[in-house]
Amino acid sequence: MRLILFPAAMLMLSLCGCDDHGPALFKKLSPGRTGIHFNNTITENDSVNILSYYYCYNGGGVGAADFNNDGLQDVFFTGNMVSSKLYLNKGGMQFEDITEKAGVTTKDWIMGVSVVDINHDGFMDIYLNVAGPELGAKHHNLLFINQKNLTFREEAAAYGLNDSAYCVQSAFLDYDRDGDLDMYLLTNDVDNVEKTFIQPATYPITRGRTADKLYENVGDTLGHPYYRDVSAAAGIAQEGYGLGLAVDDLNGDGWPDIYAANDFMPNDQLLINQRNKTFREAAHESMPHQTYNGMGVDIADINNDARPDIMVMDMLPETYERRKTMIAKADYEKHFLRQRAGYVDEFMRNTLQLNQGTDRAGTTHFSDIAQLTGMHATDWSWGVLLADYDNDGLRDAYITNGFVKNITNLDFLAYNTDANMFGTDAVRANRTKDLLAVLKGVKLSNYMYRNSGNLAFENITRNWGLEHNSYSNGAAYADLDNDGDLDLVVNNINEEAFVFENTSHAAKMRNNHLQVILKGNGRNPNGIGAAVTTYCGKKQIYNYCSPVKGYLSSMSGPLHIGLGQCGTVDSLIIRWPDGKTQTLKNVKPNQKLVLDYAKAITGPPQAPRLVEALFQSANKARNIRWKHAENDFNDFIDEPLLLNMYSRKGPGIAVGDADGRNGSDFFLGGAAGYPGTLFSQTSKGTFEPQSINAEDNRFEDTGALFLDADGDGDQDLYVVSGGSDFKQDSTGYADRLYFNDGKGHFKKQAEALPLTTSSGSCVVAADFDRDGDLDIFRAGAVVPGNFPASPKSYLFRNDGGRFTDVTKEIAPGLASAGMINAATWSDFDKDGWPDLILTGEWIPPVFFQNGNGKLVNITSSTGLQNMNGWWSSIYPADLDSDGDTDYILGNMGDNVDYRPSKTQPLELYHGDFVGNGRQKPLATQYVLDESGEKKAYPMAYRDDLFRSMPVLKKRFNTYEPFSRAKMGDLFESKLISNARHLTTETFRSCILENKGNGRFAVRDLPVEAQFSCVYGILVTDADGDGHADILLTGNSFSNEVVFGSMDASLGLLLKGDGKLHFSALPANRSGLFLTGATRGLGMLYDAQNHPLVIAPTNSGDLRMLNPQRQPTRIIRALPNEVYAEITFQNGSIARKEFQYGAGYLSQQENVVEMGDGIREVRLFDIHQKSTRLIRNDALLTINGK
Repeated sequence: MRLILFPAAMLMLSLCGCDDHGPALFKKLSPGRTGIHFNNTITENDSVNILSYYYCYNGGGVGAADFNNDGLQDVFFTGNMVSSKLYLNKGGMQFEDITEKAGVTTKDWIMGVSVVDINHDGFMDIYLNVAGPELGAKHHNLLFINQKNLTFREEAAAYGLNDSAYCVQSAFLDYDRDGDLDMYLLTNDVDNVEKTFIQPATYPITRGRTADKLYENVGDTLGHPYYRDVSAAAGIAQEGYGLGLAVDDLNGDGWPDIYAANDFMPNDQLLINQRNKTFREAAHESMPHQTYNGMGVDIADINNDARPDIMVMDMLPETYERRKTMIAKADYEKHFLRQRAGYVDEFMRNTLQLNQGTDRAGTTHFSDIAQLTGMHATDWSWGVLLADYDNDGLRDAYITNGFVKNITNLDFLAYNTDANMFGTDAVRANRTKDLLAVLKGVKLSNYMYRNSGNLAFENITRNWGLEHNSYSNGAAYADLDNDGDLDLVVNNINEEAFVFENTSHAAKMRNNHLQVILKGNGRNPNGIGAAVTTYCGKKQIYNYCSPVKGYLSSMSGPLHIGLGQCGTVDSLIIRWPDGKTQTLKNVKPNQKLVLDYAKAITGPPQAPRLVEALFQSANKARNIRWKHAENDFNDFIDEPLLLNMYSRKGPGIAVGDADGRNGSDFFLGGAAGYPGTLFSQTSKGTFEPQSINAEDNRFEDTGALFLDADGDGDQDLYVVSGGSDFKQDSTGYADRLYFNDGKGHFKKQAEALPLTTSSGSCVVAADFDRDGDLDIFRAGAVVPGNFPASPKSYLFRNDGGRFTDVTKEIAPGLASAGMINAATWSDFDKDGWPDLILTGEWIPPVFFQNGNGKLVNITSSTGLQNMNGWWSSIYPADLDSDGDTDYILGNMGDNVDYRPSKTQPLELYHGDFVGNGRQKPLATQYVLDESGEKKAYPMAYRDDLFRSMPVLKKRFNTYEPFSRAKMGDLFESKLISNARHLTTETFRSCILENKGNGRFAVRDLPVEAQFSCVYGILVTDADGDGHADILLTGNSFSNEVVFGSMDASLGLLLKGDGKLHFSALPANRSGLFLTGATRGLGMLYDAQNHPLVIAPTNSGDLRMLNPQRQPTRIIRALPNEVYAEITFQNGSIARKEFQYGAGYLSQQENVVEMGDGIREVRLFDIHQKSTRLIRNDALLTINGK
């Protein structure tokens, strides 16, 4: 948790924060030094070029293995138009080319390499995947069997592995756990196929040409293994354009699962082993989105939680110029069509899928946090290798990239299209070849990111000595010199291979390590599929044995385990592929440790790791089957420069006892075209849904609130009209007030409420004038068609059941406070008058102090006036039990591409930029340009901007000059200076700690709370330990589609210690697997006083959660009670305010739970007079004291 420090403390940190990475960790060794001269040279000709063979520049891979059992890792390179090469490690980082005498010369177009002891004779063999422009029976995969004397014999046909499809990579695994090695084959054939036309996801695009294959090892009757294609029986049928492959036990059940990354539209395959010789494709249920151009893959545990994570490469550029010459527009319609066709959402960026655990239904959930780590944009990337290069106990990421011809350049594509409108096929082809001849490449440095813990990664490429521009593809790591650290070998196109020596041992970094050599059973001698978990202090480091990693590459050396400063390993546990286990204690570091399967013992059957969760689903028990339906309104059609849509805000939640029977009921709003729904609680504790005033379904319901508006003792219902379906100042945004007859029947009272004409968000109520009834604040969300103009917000005074608009006289400035998402009435200064706090977009938290019934904006005196964010929610709670109210604020989170700061804010200009009298919004972000510095550039893509301002096309008729244009290059300085200017400095969700006297300290929520935007907020003691915990929900699918959806939240439980320190519980411990665009959070109690949590989802299911802690006695607030003082057994006193609306479009039942740690509760009315005193051992009511 980050605490905003005072200036003196900041100065001390700055003095201590010098950048000191020391000498470079890696040293690039020359070919003359190593003897490795391999160059994957591509020579274009009439039959081999990017036109005739789309993948001609996809490169080759690297295999690392000890082929002669001398203890040194040798290196094999695959060649495309040149022969593959085998280099024997002679020691001292010197190698000898033994290709010809070893008999491994190749003439085919070789892609991937798998090093494996396929015939279990103790010597490593080589399996090569053949592709290329000329395929057929004479071109097939190659299997070089080691003859134990540094020669090899090709025997693919004898083993049944001479597949002649377009093969990219293969991985050996024991998929059926019968003790021998089977093989998964990745295929790809994109030539003469329409790669971007949207067909149904199940449509056989290539008529089976590019469906992957599974080969089963059916025995050794021939004296060696023989393989048979069992793809159909195993459920391997989905077509795709495979480029990346990796294997691991993703759900922790002890069986190998498969991830196959696909280029273009076909989704990546997440194949979960069903333990019956079949696989189930699980991407739809496990991953909210994937990469679009899936390339290389690696699977490893990047945060040491013993759950393997998945990283997949794509091609989003890091620099502004490259992005704006690659991406023309945000094509929402195409994105929507892909969804309709049945595809998992895909976005063009690297993904780092964090494994969040397996739920009780058996689904393993992943959250993409690549943008959080900063590793999402590494340009035309091929391979990623997740390994601990500095031995500090955390896996780093090495990424290769580059492409010889920049065929995605939009100017090239446009010119080629225009130039080839006429002429014969031959003439057009020659024109294109001429253009390609002068087309530049994407020649960039590979990337290295150092893992610094807590899911933070640092681009350390230059500091570690790895900055060299190249066209790099496959790569492998291995300890080539046996000094205890990992070296790197990289296969380049049109350049000699890179060999990087890791010098951490020589630099005496003092980090320890282990290298684990697996001695498996007879038919799997290298223990492929074994999992090793190392425990050292609080660290647990998980490793899985699967040689295929990155891109087209494999490495079969010892499992490398960095230990950091760990002196002695407490324990090391290995689970062999068949489930047997072995445990070692007190293992000394810095050694090669041999683990022998012969010493293993039979372990218990392994299943996905399930623990007792704090929350469990109550949907079935409570008869909850409701699903929110959203209409298809698309904001981007009328406003292409928006960053997100405003038509999908709901549903809102209201909680109250609507019918006076059986405990609390709740209401959920409906989207335009759908009525709202009242859920009435029955005597059995179930809920029966019924529509509320279906004739009002033309309105888009957002906020909703139960309150006694007319003073008759029952709960009336206020519903806000929002969205952006109507134009500004429309009666389509008229709010509705429904009076209750006391039996749960509601009738609209149009005359009781002033007409609202702005699109609204939330509604919250309090007796701001202390006259004994509830008044209302109703927030304005957006001005449709005129973003980001301030919509009108309203303050309604309750005058005997009729409401009067008193905004202007009571709260000057409130009407135009900004685009408000959430609000709360809270007495932050404890003077007895409820104050009003607002959160919204492009503004700081806004504080209106209540001075005897008048509201004055005092934000500038809180110290928060420069904390502009995209604030989505606010929830009041005394989190540290110090007697005042703190505030939890929901924001966008850090898992975004455009992460703002005080020195590099997001900026938004709103003005008439072209002199036509029309106001338009234009946002800028700080992004890296080709100078190597971050500067402010417009976020809009050229085609979207020109659609909004066509006059600009005359000045920027190609993409290249537009890609270098800042605001001052696009528009006249006078027009820019006349525009309204807004900024955003932070996206982090946080806590405002109330320090008294109207001042607050900002504490960032833990990193897990920054995975996605936060909407729903709820404070409760989830585990019954007497401390306040925080429940969060979020996600949004309303963003522009290049940036992509925010979907990494599964809901989050932050466990509190009572001192404002919060730690995130894993999803399988909290029980929160709240996928989708979860909105607010409501809490109510059944007739037996058992709490229930409501979590609705936009365009998704309503979820009801049942806390598993022991129920406690509850105190329900009376209508005249506004807060309570809760005295704990340790003497501390917490303040709890009773809210009518809090969080995001949400309402909770106003109660105090009497846990064992509470001594007494005293309740107060609006005049700060005590109404009741309730002790934990007896009920005593004292009026007025």
